[in-house]
Amino acid sequence: MKALRKIVGATALATAVGLAAGNASALEIKSSDVHPMGYPTTDAVEYMGTLLSDWTNGRLTVNIFHSMQLGGEKEALEQVQLGALEMTRVSVGVVGPIVGDFNAFNLPYFFRSRQHMFNVVDGEIGTELLLKLQDGGLIGLGYMDAGSRSFYNKVHPVKTVDDLAGLKLRVMQNDIFVEMVNALGGNGLPIAYNELIPAMQTGVVDGAENNPPSYESGKHYEIAGYYTLTEHLMVPEILVFSKKVWDTLSEVDQILIRNAAVLAIQKERELWGEREQASLDALKAQGIEVITDIDKGPFIEATASVREKFGSDFADLIDRASKVSD
Repeated sequence: MKALRKIVGATALATAVGLAAGNASALEIKSSDVHPMGYPTTDAVEYMGTLLSDWTNGRLTVNIFHSMQLGGEKEALEQVQLGALEMTRVSVGVVGPIVGDFNAFNLPYFFRSRQHMFNVVDGEIGTELLLKLQDGGLIGLGYMDAGSRSFYNKVHPVKTVDDLAGLKLRVMQNDIFVEMVNALGGNGLPIAYNELIPAMQTGVVDGAENNPPSYESGKHYEIAGYYTLTEHLMVPEILVFSKKVWDTLSEVDQILIRNAAVLAIQKERELWGEREQASLDALKAQGIEVITDIDKGPFIEATASVREKFGSDFADLIDRASKVSD
């Protein structure tokens, strides 16, 4: 609460200054998201735009290009780096190739719980990593919740590690996720999110892994109806702004955008919890059996080699994160 009061206080100050700067340039912040409107991340960015417009009498606005209108996450991120797009919301899995330390968050079964994740990303570790994004042409505005990722496929139910044997599963475009699936006996294939449905329809892959809202809102259950809560990954989302555009903004506008982002992220986390339960309820109504009664121990053990291989590059960060409380 103390931190929130500081944010609100800074926002009020920035708003007053912003309103006084009547001759400042107008800016339409174009923001991309692979998800449709009505999803927690798009609703949060829409809220961010409302705040900015209210604070500046319409001088700063946000225009959301949702539902993969500008391509997948990787493509949108590249546009933000180039300055062709002001902002995007992507999974931390996509920024791993830009700042290697982010791959610590991408390790299977890295976070002990959702609260542990929040405490890590909102603390010193998360802040340090956001600052490192600047060398990659990005301004990190904060982390959104994306719940836990689990496996789904169209072949058969997955109840044990052995059930993953031979399954071709789409993963995000990051080597860690490919090797994670391979370590579990499957065949991990890096495919862009916007190419997943045709890949499942044509048999390029048997399924994928993602959180319940993505699985449900994307209607992936219509093709791959077996969903198991392995919860092998807890990869946060990240909201990033183009550094090329950011460097042209006044300090006042930078403060306004940062504070609006903080409040929008807080809202997204609240919306996420509600949406996750609603998605599970919707899947049940569609007759989809969500398998929850599994022993995660063998899954954790099978992916130990992935944590050891990729974790060696940031052992100190992993050690620091392990000491953060839940």
